[in-house]
Amino acid sequence: MIAQIVLSFLLGVVLLYAWAQYRRSPIVTILSCVVSLAGFYFVWLPSHATRVAEFVGIGRGADLILYVWACISLVVLLNLHLKLRSQQELLTQLARSIALANATLPEDDARSTDASRMSSLMEGQTSQPRYRRADAPTPGQTADQSA
Repeated sequence: MIAQIVLSFLLGVVLLYAWAQYRRSPIVTILSCVVSLAGFYFVWLPSHATRVAEFVGIGRGADLILYVWACISLVVLLNLHLKLRSQQELLTQLARSIALANATLPEDDARSTDASRMSSLMEGQTSQPRYRRADAPTPGQTADQSA
């Protein structure tokens, strides 16, 4: 009788917690409520668990409950693994995007890069452009002279 009361209390806590989480995950809430109610039923009427076990080909009701619990635990474990894996992938993508957004060059590379940019700009000013518009003035000619 004491075990039935303790188990009923624990199943009641599971039932209340599942109901409180209905907005977040309705499917999990419904499944938790069904399992909790089935647990209440079999805690207070254990002979019915034995009948159901014999019906499905298992000798005792306790064995049936153990097998069902193991299957449910494996499904929950797989679900948690998949969620954890997707969270890790999301975290990796987030870390990559933050790292790329905040990337900077080291001081030595920044100076050499700036120097090479300046030299290429200086070369660009002294060299002739590759392409010129037909109506653009030739080098050394002003806009007034070309018209």
